[in-house]
Amino acid sequence: TDTKFDYTNGNGYLTFEPVTMVPIQKKLILNELFTDRERQWLNAYHQTVWDRVSGRLDKSGLGYEWLKRETAPM
Repeated sequence: TDTKFDYTNGNGYLTFEPVTMVPIQKKLILNELFTDRERQWLNAYHQTVWDRVSGRLDKSGLGYEWLKRETAPM
């Protein structure tokens, strides 16, 4: 990943990628404590979950509706 400073002699840094695609429970988050950057990250993560998982679900099923609700932007 790119960072402001490079202390690795040009070798770069490793980053993490989510292993599971499960929405983060928004009921446990106090929205007013989130910064704009944190909110953007969460919304982007939920969009990724939606993009990768929703096509695998039956659109008339409960799982699809649950995923749609849980990955809605904050």
